[in-house]
Amino acid sequence: MTLSVVETKAYWDEGFLFPKRVISEDEAASCLAELESYEDDTGGPVTGKWRYKSHLVFPWINQLMRQSQILVLAKALLGNDLMVWTTHLYPKEAGDGRFISWHQDSAHWGLDSNRVLTIWVALTKVNAENGCMRMLPGSHKKGIVPHRDTWDQDNILTRGQTITQKINEKDAVRVELKAGEASLHHVDMFHASNPNISTSRRVGVAIRYITPAARQTRIDEDYATLVCGQDRFGHFKEEMAPKATMSSEAVAFHERVAELQGKIYLANTNRAGITGLVETNVGAD
Repeated sequence: MTLSVVETKAYWDEGFLFPKRVISEDEAASCLAELESYEDDTGGPVTGKWRYKSHLVFPWINQLMRQSQILVLAKALLGNDLMVWTTHLYPKEAGDGRFISWHQDSAHWGLDSNRVLTIWVALTKVNAENGCMRMLPGSHKKGIVPHRDTWDQDNILTRGQTITQKINEKDAVRVELKAGEASLHHVDMFHASNPNISTSRRVGVAIRYITPAARQTRIDEDYATLVCGQDRFGHFKEEMAPKATMSSEAVAFHERVAELQGKIYLANTNRAGITGLVETNVGAD
């Protein structure tokens, strides 16, 4: 089901929208089982570079970002020509004391367009106790605002980037979701999340949709996946879908693309590149 006129207006007015049911609870559980099967095989939660561009190494994420109900929502806001610029996998473990500071995705993504949409799909329940996102209504209308890098070890963001202006926490809205539900937010939205103080992990997948007209400004080449319509611009190189989880071919391709992602996120630092993604807890949400 597409967005209603009221929902569409709410998104553009507030900068976010939730909850929207995009997959069933059983489908969410199946996705979670895929992730946890990999984690069981590798001895712990997925970390580092594998949480960036996750659709290049996990077939179930590559399928999720093409799911019809999710694409219907993205098309309602961005139009019929859609690309996935990146995906992020976000497990926030039980009792994890780390947090995500108030920030905007647009501040460090290097894209020249604000027609960028995140659809954040919950694979578990997401609430205040386990560290749900918090949004500041209408903040996306401010454009990109100044941030400072804190490099705080407890901040999950790559640079510990934090909006410099004072935030009124009383205005923040908690984005609580059931498994299989999603939230939508604008690339300029002010958002943050607290630590997971519960006894259960919180897991979500963030899918970042763009239009083919967008360009990358921080490096000379970038990759994206066309998932709907046509690419009439050719600003992004085509990505390769994985045939199996962490296949050698998929890992090699991901290594090349993740190096570019690291150069974008950590531009103008001595950690730019894939090394920075390995050493930091990637993320935004």
